[in-house]
Amino acid sequence: MGAVALAAVVALAAVVALAAAAHQEVGKVALLNEDEKKKVAAAVALAEKKTAGELVVVQAARSDDYALRRSLIALVLSLALTHELSLLVEELPQTALLVAIFALFVLLYFALGWGPILRRIIPRALQTQKTEERALWAFMEAGVTETRDRSGVLIFLSEAEHRAIILADKGINERVDADEWQKDVDKLVQGIVAGEPAGGLLEVIERIGHILAETFPQREGDKNELSNEVRQL
Repeated sequence: MGAVALAAVVALAAVVALAAAAHQEVGKVALLNEDEKKKVAAAVALAEKKTAGELVVVQAARSDDYALRRSLIALVLSLALTHELSLLVEELPQTALLVAIFALFVLLYFALGWGPILRRIIPRALQTQKTEERALWAFMEAGVTETRDRSGVLIFLSEAEHRAIILADKGINERVDADEWQKDVDKLVQGIVAGEPAGGLLEVIERIGHILAETFPQREGDKNELSNEVRQL
């Protein structure tokens, strides 16, 4: 292959890589489709009828972009691959080499953001840390701490990491042991891993509703303080 033709091919690869990157960032697939979101909202409303507690469901494509680690791995791999390319193609123009590095870097960076790959290149401890941080941010952002009786419960799902977290506000924690939520977290994670998060989520919402109805029953003047709709990060 001539140098000019090779440069054209590499340039085309760069354009394709950028297009794929843009598509990935704009078209992220949510855990729940619109029909499932409606079912979840209805389940939350039903669960709240017998309790002063408030349930909030938040889903995220991922809890962090892990940009530094992805960038470092993409850079190392793109340099290694272009080095091999330069050995195979004699007198490879410097411009073509630079374009190849750029194209491969972009392509690899976004490929490394795909869930199955991301979970392998990012340490589990870091995934857990970032998911917990994102859940805590969502807990505050969704206003879970702003209910009259401090009776909010957050159910947080993070798709890329295959993680789920349940956080309860002060009023709930005073009556329900935090360890009580672990079986619900396990159920949520099982659903995410199986690609069927809605089923597990609906079961968990129903179970949490029963727990809250027993430990934090509805009282006079209670009203729906937080939206029942699924929130997307």
